[in-house]
Amino acid sequence: MVTEPLDKPVQARSLATRAALLDAAVECLAANGYASLTTNDIARRAGVSRGAQLHHFPTKADLMAASVEHLLDRRLREFQAALTNVPPGAADIDALIDLVWSLFDGPAFVAWVELWVAARTDAVLAATMVGVDRRFTAESRRLAVEALVDVGMNDTQDFELLRDFTFALLTGLAVQHLVPRGQRPASDIVDTLKAVVPLVLERGGPEGRS
Repeated sequence: MVTEPLDKPVQARSLATRAALLDAAVECLAANGYASLTTNDIARRAGVSRGAQLHHFPTKADLMAASVEHLLDRRLREFQAALTNVPPGAADIDALIDLVWSLFDGPAFVAWVELWVAARTDAVLAATMVGVDRRFTAESRRLAVEALVDVGMNDTQDFELLRDFTFALLTGLAVQHLVPRGQRPASDIVDTLKAVVPLVLERGGPEGRS
């Protein structure tokens, strides 16, 4: 049996429905957490029927796997858009750190954390998350290298190390502040990072150069 291809309006509606479900999944993860997540809630938030949700994603596992990929694309788009919005010649280390820190404020990051916590005890989700995180690391490293060239860095190893160091520190800081409890203001830590990075650059890397 030969299946006729969808006409363009139907295909466009199908893609729009799929995108709405994935956006709703991210919003539900951020708002209610993975443990409370149901496909019914996602369909309701997306404004689509239960049947339409099942057509695109027959199981919760299918929806979560697609959501991980969707989150990857969303976080990379946010990172690239933020870099693009820095005026030519205006970039400096402080501005780039502020830019990266802004990526840790919003539903995309909260949803990312929820998926990682769930992945600790879900081997299938963990495998998906590990693969996607490797892609995010590689692509964000590439974008960071392009941005850091504009502020005078010329050592690729330093580029990648500083990207990884900055993301690791800011990830921990953002997770710490998911539940406010009177801790030190995040701006204090970010300002300290801004003071440390130039020192690393002056030494030519974390171990210095002879």
